[in-house]
Amino acid sequence: MTLWPTRENLERLEAAAVHELNHNLRYAPGGIVWDPATVVVGEHVVSEGLADAFARQLYGTAGYTPMGTPHLDDDAVFGKVLTGLNIGGMQNFTAWVHGDDAAERFGAEPVGLPAGAGYAAGNRLVDAYLAATDCTAAQALHAQSRDIIDTALRSLR
Repeated sequence: MTLWPTRENLERLEAAAVHELNHNLRYAPGGIVWDPATVVVGEHVVSEGLADAFARQLYGTAGYTPMGTPHLDDDAVFGKVLTGLNIGGMQNFTAWVHGDDAAERFGAEPVGLPAGAGYAAGNRLVDAYLAATDCTAAQALHAQSRDIIDTALRSLR
């Protein structure tokens, strides 16, 4: 885990570690398969939302990844991320999850999104899914991202 040692990051260090643990558990053998060549943006976005929800179960609002919080209620950002959920190949993820500035920094094509857009959208999708299914983030650890997305979007209509 790499992070800038800001006050905010240091205060949420345990939550950040739990977030990363959730990723490791989701993609462990017997769990969800992450194939860099075929994985889609929707899986990455859902995985960030699940990891944040898992961390929030234990640490409250400190479980949110800070870069996504400014956009949690931004319908335009959410809508834009939804348009990219089926884009495949890990090489395309930077702009959709981390935003255009990160994409440009790493030589990827910008798509018109701010920093942390994928985290914000992932939180909205996962929260809607958890509410609709009455389960916890821990219980949803191995839920298929397509099921999470479809259930969430039905409940948000």
